[in-house]
Amino acid sequence: MLHRTKFILGFSLVLLTLFSLTSSAFQGQTIVFVTSFEGGELADFRRVVRAFEDQSTLGTRVEVEAVGRDLNTIISTRVAAGNPPDLTNFPFPGVVAEFARSGDLVGIGGMLSQESLAQQPGGFLELGTVDGTLYAVTPIASLKSLVWYHVPTFTAGGYAIPNSLAELRALTEQMSADGLTPWCVGVESGAASGWVGTDWMEDLALRLHGAEFYDGWVAHDIAWTDARVKQLFEEFLFFASDDFAFGGRVNVLATSFGDAVDGLFDSSCVMHRQATFIRDFIQNQNEGVVAGADFDVFTFPAGPAQNGGAAPALGGGDLFVAFTNNAEVAEFIDYIAGAEAQRLWALLNPGRIATNNSLDGSIYVGADGNPDSITANAAAGLTNAELFRFDGSDLMPGAVGAGSFWTAVLDALEGSKDLDQILCEVEASADAAYSSGAATGPAGNEGC
Repeated sequence: MLHRTKFILGFSLVLLTLFSLTSSAFQGQTIVFVTSFEGGELADFRRVVRAFEDQSTLGTRVEVEAVGRDLNTIISTRVAAGNPPDLTNFPFPGVVAEFARSGDLVGIGGMLSQESLAQQPGGFLELGTVDGTLYAVTPIASLKSLVWYHVPTFTAGGYAIPNSLAELRALTEQMSADGLTPWCVGVESGAASGWVGTDWMEDLALRLHGAEFYDGWVAHDIAWTDARVKQLFEEFLFFASDDFAFGGRVNVLATSFGDAVDGLFDSSCVMHRQATFIRDFIQNQNEGVVAGADFDVFTFPAGPAQNGGAAPALGGGDLFVAFTNNAEVAEFIDYIAGAEAQRLWALLNPGRIATNNSLDGSIYVGADGNPDSITANAAAGLTNAELFRFDGSDLMPGAVGAGSFWTAVLDALEGSKDLDQILCEVEASADAAYSSGAATGPAGNEGC
């Protein structure tokens, strides 16, 4: 009996060990994703991650660590300490290039199936490619060249949708003369405060001076002290002024980018310029509002550079990159680039645009279950624009596009410094950050 008992116990231990090994293999490895997503966007991303975990053939688990707008600083600190996460999302192609060239990122071209790779738009693949190697995919994007407006106010006032930048300025002045506050603007975003103003100026750059100027400015072939760059600041300050922005510039500085749009629905203002992603904020923060009846959008209109042609499109997105090369990371990258993940994400987060080219406008559905024509039209506008450019500040070196440019927006709104001084300070930071560009060095410092 004693031998039989020992045999049974021993056999049970073997079975328990085998079960544990099988269970561990099924659970797979946990990978860490550090993200800047916050609030509703974070909740939506976690649901996409759970969907990935449910279908993972490796049993991969993803630990999502949300760090907010301090992402760049935190990632840089962890990389310097030799403790990078497995994955992260950068909204800045320029920052991706810096980490790639320093040898911190791993190439992801081999992580994508042939099907997934074929479904990535060429323009977005180009954004994620550094020196011939693919380091990032952009699973979800936003069209930035949009003005959201309060439909009942437009109807009651008999206001027409402006077809040019000149008409938008005239509409702003007319609304003010009628006793309305035309704009709600908010640039507060924690450590990233100021980026809203850079988006405004990038749209203005394409409209006032065109694509050649835009590309030269981003590449630092055109100095920040150039009179055309100064004009961008002056034009932005026209709209975000004490006369035309709710609460004046003090309120513009203090209001969070995600809260500013709420002014459309409490009679604070009539218009708000922001990307498609703000649709999710509108629905989550303003119960009962109906697209088309309470709010709608129009394209930020064309400027003199278009000479009567169609308005340019400015866009942005989050580039997913990997610091670790293993099967679990590869499985996640391939999933997030695929149609299944992006269809789910677009459904969860109205206003985010899927980039996988196998998907069409039918995937965009509003909170009421009806087709979301606003986002579908924006998606078509993003992919079909005659002139498209990615967010310029995101393409610049991080020290400029996610540093001195943001600071310059805040300084300009505060009015504590002369605009020429502000631009000289940005130019000095650009000289230090760029390794090329015709304006890099003494050439751009005239008058400073």
